[in-house]
Amino acid sequence: MTLIKNAELWFARVVPNRPNKKFNRENPTWEVQIRTSDVKQKKEWEAQGLIMKPVVPEDGGAPYWKTTLKKKIYKKDGEDSSPVEVKNGNLTDADPNIIGNGSIGDVRIYQYEYPKDTGGKGIASILQGIKLKKLVKYTPKAHDDDFEAEDMEVVEEETTDEEDNDTEDNSDDDDTPPAKTTPSVKKPSKFD
Repeated sequence: MTLIKNAELWFARVVPNRPNKKFNRENPTWEVQIRTSDVKQKKEWEAQGLIMKPVVPEDGGAPYWKTTLKKKIYKKDGEDSSPVEVKNGNLTDADPNIIGNGSIGDVRIYQYEYPKDTGGKGIASILQGIKLKKLVKYTPKAHDDDFEAEDMEVVEEETTDEEDNDTEDNSDDDDTPPAKTTPSVKKPSKFD
């Protein structure tokens, strides 16, 4: 196991029942992007086998390096992978739903070598756990078009004496022939 220390955490998708399905619907991933703007830290992470990509923000912010660490929810043999472990500073379980962008933590990864198509070897890094050191708490933003709680009016349906009598069978008193019925035809559905 390898420990990535003091990483800035972004776009954490580590809730056990909500992996990221955007890139692979058959085998979604739990993931977190780690960032640093410290050149020394970037070199340490590269020495640990991570490939760091430089980013220069369009808004004029400070440049940084980033990489995304992932874990597939299914192993190669089809078995379920264990979810990414998320801990507080005191090593108790933390709520993975509330990890906001800019949180700081240590990230545990499992690494192994694999052969590259071009020859040589690469290093794969599998996300295993996160220990939070500084939590920027994520709270979902309310949307203008969301429902709001309010009192609901309930109206009881009123029936008249005539409606109560309509339930009687008066078909013999009427000279109107019965209406023709047509059999219903089921339309094909795109889900059939």
